[in-house]
Amino acid sequence: MKKFSFLFGFLALAACAAPTVRTMTPEDIMLKPDGWDPRNHAALVAFLSTENKRPGRKVAVFDWDNTVIKNDIGDAAFIGLLERGMVKTPADWRKTSPYLTDAAVSALEQGATPELIFTLYNSQKTPDGASAFAGHDEKIIEPAYAWLAHLLAGNTPDEVRQASREIFERQLANPIGATRRIGEAAIADYIRIYPQIADLINALEKSGFEVWIVSATPKYIIEVCAEKIGIPPERVIGIENVVSPDGKITYDLAGCGPVKDGENRAITFRDGKRCWINTVIFGMTEGDPFQPNPDPDKRPRFGAGDSDGDVSFLEDTTGLRLVLDRQKPLVTKAATANADGRWLMQKPFIP
Repeated sequence: MKKFSFLFGFLALAACAAPTVRTMTPEDIMLKPDGWDPRNHAALVAFLSTENKRPGRKVAVFDWDNTVIKNDIGDAAFIGLLERGMVKTPADWRKTSPYLTDAAVSALEQGATPELIFTLYNSQKTPDGASAFAGHDEKIIEPAYAWLAHLLAGNTPDEVRQASREIFERQLANPIGATRRIGEAAIADYIRIYPQIADLINALEKSGFEVWIVSATPKYIIEVCAEKIGIPPERVIGIENVVSPDGKITYDLAGCGPVKDGENRAITFRDGKRCWINTVIFGMTEGDPFQPNPDPDKRPRFGAGDSDGDVSFLEDTTGLRLVLDRQKPLVTKAATANADGRWLMQKPFIP
């Protein structure tokens, strides 16, 4: 009898200690309808309900700028870093990008003001109208975006993170519609996190998804912003620099797959996003990570983006794809064609 009592007590304690496993109910993963196209909202709710019951690893990938947020933290951060003197003048401007044209280098050598530097980045042209960048593979790199990362050289990652956190907070505090002039350009001077996207990310996580941010903005900038919606730095992928032994950011960029560190010819843009998703998220070691993963179980189940730089990973996504429609040609064409019925087109939540 004592043995039976002991066994009963042990089993009771074990039952109490065991974690409770329960399936999320529709109420648990409810997605607020506010701001959504009703058809998109219905499709998302149905998708969440189905995925909630689906076993196995589930990955959702979101672009950041103009997908999770209104406007571009890369633009805002570049302006803020220039104002803080954190973009340091190099001995040779050609070191800052393999794709700067002679016209751009000549303009910089004549007077690299913050206004000129931002103009080259923003318009990709010199003040005289000549191309600022050339010679790149547009399927794996956007040289202006890469230039922002190159120009972080000389700072530490933590210095860039701290400045970016301050810039992001200021942008969140600025009124909707605020603008400022940089050279000849009028630039949006505010940012908002779309509550609808934050709500969707929360619902995906409740449905068992790993949520990742994959951006063509430097990782050190994005990761402090993603904290605002609960995404940890280890689930943020962006342009990443090679860091020197003394802890300083260098002009060289980290590579992916066959593109080695310091080759500086690929970033998290278009097929480059696919490469980092394949290698970092899904651990791909064989085959070409710039091509779709041949294993459908090692692709995103959900993807969201707004630009042509997102089209490759969205096409790879096996479940549902959300496009914040900003009339970008490649991604708009794919979403409008909706060949497999898994594309959703949503107007930006803030015009």
